[in-house]
Amino acid sequence: MQKLSKLSVILLSALLFIASSKIFASADPLVGGKLRGIVTDTTNGEAIQYANIYIKNLRLGSPTDSKGYFFIPSIPPGNHVITVSCIGYRTKEILAEIKEGQITQLNIQLIPSSIRLEEVSVIGNKSARENEIDVGLQKISIKEIQMMPTGVEADIFKVLQSSPGVSSTGDVTSRYFVRGGNSNQNLVLLNGVTVYYPFHALGIYSTIDPEMISGMEFYKGGFGPEFGGRLSSVLNVLTRDGNKNSLHAAGTAGLLSGKASVEGPIHGGSFLVTGRKSYYAKALKKFLNDQEAPFDFYDLSFKVNYANPELLYNGKFTAHGFFSQDMVKNDDPFKEDYSIKNRLFGLNWYQIWASPLFSEITLSSSNFEAEVMPNLSQSKPRSNFVHDITSQWNFTYIYDSRDELNFGIENKFISTGLKMQNLYGKNISFDQSGYGLTGFANYKFYRYENIGFNLGMRVNFATISELRPFLLEPRINVTYKPIPTLSLKAGLGRYSQEMVTLSNENDLISIFEPWTIIQPSIAASEATQFTLGLSYYLTENFTVDLEGYYKYLTNLSEANYNKYFVTDPDYINVKGEAYGIESLIKMQTSGMYVKAGYSLSWSFKIDSKGVRYVPKYDLRHSLNILTGYDLGRGFELNATWFLNSGLPFSPITGFYDRLQIDNVWNVQDLTSFKGSTIWDRRNLERLTVYHRLDIGMSKKFSFGFAQFTLDASIMNVYNRKNIFYFDKNTGKQVNMLPFLPSVSLKVEL
Repeated sequence: MQKLSKLSVILLSALLFIASSKIFASADPLVGGKLRGIVTDTTNGEAIQYANIYIKNLRLGSPTDSKGYFFIPSIPPGNHVITVSCIGYRTKEILAEIKEGQITQLNIQLIPSSIRLEEVSVIGNKSARENEIDVGLQKISIKEIQMMPTGVEADIFKVLQSSPGVSSTGDVTSRYFVRGGNSNQNLVLLNGVTVYYPFHALGIYSTIDPEMISGMEFYKGGFGPEFGGRLSSVLNVLTRDGNKNSLHAAGTAGLLSGKASVEGPIHGGSFLVTGRKSYYAKALKKFLNDQEAPFDFYDLSFKVNYANPELLYNGKFTAHGFFSQDMVKNDDPFKEDYSIKNRLFGLNWYQIWASPLFSEITLSSSNFEAEVMPNLSQSKPRSNFVHDITSQWNFTYIYDSRDELNFGIENKFISTGLKMQNLYGKNISFDQSGYGLTGFANYKFYRYENIGFNLGMRVNFATISELRPFLLEPRINVTYKPIPTLSLKAGLGRYSQEMVTLSNENDLISIFEPWTIIQPSIAASEATQFTLGLSYYLTENFTVDLEGYYKYLTNLSEANYNKYFVTDPDYINVKGEAYGIESLIKMQTSGMYVKAGYSLSWSFKIDSKGVRYVPKYDLRHSLNILTGYDLGRGFELNATWFLNSGLPFSPITGFYDRLQIDNVWNVQDLTSFKGSTIWDRRNLERLTVYHRLDIGMSKKFSFGFAQFTLDASIMNVYNRKNIFYFDKNTGKQVNMLPFLPSVSLKVEL
């Protein structure tokens, strides 16, 4: 196995060296001219992601990437009108002269505008590429995040939960489940660095403050071979660079926390520092059984960018970090306390070379720690850690035919540790570590006007669990446009995962979910997903997306909570199946935005005994409607309405007395009994239909040299008593969040 891993390393290194040497040494012969550059915000110098660069008379174009850069090859010589557009900005037209055999550089600045959408051309709604081939990708801007009613706290995961195909198990959790997959099958990246616990306050909302975000890429399926390690979805959160023009400070006071940010220019770049701290948790008192919420949390982030053209033309260096901690400390000594920490660091070098080659090199570390302190409760102390060190080398080469070749390599070293006590108070440790080496290649065919192909392969040369050192993951996406207003899409991909969380599906709110590498004797979890969809543009401001999928999952490793003997396995293998259809309608008019999503889905699991059941997050019907209105004079109104079928639950058929033997050494002391539950078939019944209306309003105004934004929102406007669960001891119905108003004030200097 070690020989195979070494041979794989040598072969992959040789292939990458040969490929990169050919690209540097002999670029394609120039056909016409080329256009490249960057698009930024004129007010703060921030790069604008996913802006569309379009040459109307030629039907050529390209969107900007996550760094704001673009490149268009094979442009006929002459003067051309370049149209640049992006939602939230004024459309701009530029006259550019393209010369034969030369690269024309354009640095474009866009002026922010109201979200009134008559100012945005149709190019802002459709991709500048007629044959774009991103299947299952949803690009979420900060504008869309801001349109959601904030509730107790603004949260990026609430935006995801409003997307068709994404479900949750209640108002009080931000955990999300994508197309029948478990929550631990979702990869969350912050500037490309893995976040292992992206939740605050018992999982109520995200650790990632929306104030630091420039945009998000959310893949519900069909993600390319550059992503791996998870089965269901990828959320890539991209943070802002910081104001490049002037020093800027802001502070926000909300119901649950306060936050502040400072940003500004430095020589050759910019910086951004954000922080958030909880200070008042009585907002959820009514939900938490009339007790004060016992949690305390903070998060802190920084980002420094350096892009001096005198030192390195068309290059950019970035250093960023993120820290968060949650403390759950109960006044009741008979309840557990919790501590959860995240520590992330990253260094990034992004470069555009003289030939049409883009490179991005990233070095990062991600550390996660969690601990349970039992106090006087009957539970046992537990702790968990994950140490992740990763290097990534990614390259993109653009041909004169407009085709793209993406390739790269990823090295990852991960160590995990889990400590706990058995019934007799003996400490038990489960420490594992592994090295992973992964290579990928992805060829995108853009040469044909109405057809696009994306052929990719991800190869795990050395896997973390070391059982299967040569794991192949093919990824294929196809797009066809029979008419300009209709796009047909299909995708097929295979995915693997070697890390799992140990959680019990019967736990309604699970705070401690330890991460661990699967044992070397267990095969990696795998999923195969097929996707078929279409996008139809009825008018310039009215689009319809329809997508169907089928996903089959194997080797899903879950903790064996029915283990009674030493010889019983620690893990059991479960299979899964999910399929459904999703629709999304977007309508934009003057001063109004409407997004409506509906999904019809089925998800199942099959345990080791062949018993088929639905998981707790199986949601048959889901309808979400989001509306936003620009009322003028600085007022904006938004509302969301959710309608879901009931979630499944396991009914109780009875109780029995179980002999309590914890910490008992003398047989004479075996006199303690503990009531235990007799459950019916797993998730046999369903709760009642769920629906909820949230509304929010914001007002922007200025006073002196300061800018103010006042946000007011109400969750569950008509106080719908949505069932969360039935108390297993009393049978009493416990509801989700009630009518809950909140207000926040943001001050910008």
